Amino acid sequence: MTSSLWLHNNRLTVEVRPDKGADVTSITERATGIDILFRTPRERSDLASAPVTGDSRIDWLARYGGGWQHPVPNAGDERTVDGVRLAYHGEAAIVPWSVVDADDSRIQLATDLITAPLRLTRTLRLDGPALNVRDTVHNTADQPVPVMWVQHPGFGAPFIDEHCVITTPARAVLTDAEQPGDLLPPDTSATVPLVSTAEGATVGLRHVHGPHSGRSVFACLTDFDAGWFAIDSPTAGFGIRLAWDTTPFPHAWLWQECHASPGFPWFRRAYVVAIEPANVLSGGPSPGCRTRGRSPLLPAGSNWTSDVVLSITDLP
Repeated sequence: MTSSLWLHNNRLTVEVRPDKGADVTSITERATGIDILFRTPRERSDLASAPVTGDSRIDWLARYGGGWQHPVPNAGDERTVDGVRLAYHGEAAIVPWSVVDADDSRIQLATDLITAPLRLTRTLRLDGPALNVRDTVHNTADQPVPVMWVQHPGFGAPFIDEHCVITTPARAVLTDAEQPGDLLPPDTSATVPLVSTAEGATVGLRHVHGPHSGRSVFACLTDFDAGWFAIDSPTAGFGIRLAWDTTPFPHAWLWQECHASPGFPWFRRAYVVAIEPANVLSGGPSPGCRTRGRSPLLPAGSNWTSDVVLSITDLP
């Protein structure tokens, strides 16, 4: 099994791991040499070979090296669907994928899942300063299947720092009911961009907290005018824009970890900002939102397709 495949052009270099969930493990802007994706502080060269404990959350996080994952058919905590226990963040993000075709500008991959009757294909293509990612989820059964589907890109230093600004046309944010982080109260909704903190102060979601601020956030952006967000990094000298169709992904999970969380897996060593297009609100049903975690049904024999485009942008 191939460890890494590479895409190259004069603007970007991209690393893809077919042997580990078709992860995108680095996206480097070539003029500056800056990799925009988050990397965990672990020093292991092959996280895919980490010991297995039998706890899918611990095992997934032990193998998580940062980058961009593809959680399907589950996202978030383990859950039982039709009598089958679906692992934390789903099977697709950990199993090997087959390489269908590859050259310097395009990679096509595919895999068949066991825990759900799904065939997945992923095509990554470079076009100037943009990485185009097309994913298809195909139901191979003659019955509908509930499917959680999330894109999981995380961004880190040196691209991310306290000078970064986030822009998004989302109009609402819903904080996680059980793990909202230490900044925002649990299971509450607010209008973007100003939200109330757990202490009753007001904070803007456009601001990225500094690496040692000790802040953490987990919430869900929703009610989008259009599917996109931008992060401008004056320190790096450029920005990024991630765009998607809101038909498959009407929401986007929001995660910020700024050296905040003690104990496994971060031990206060992670600094990451993630905005993750999703077809489901994060978490399970809660008093504040009964529709959390309600997986859409993929009809028998049908496909869902998404096109996500990550572009490098020039700053004014």
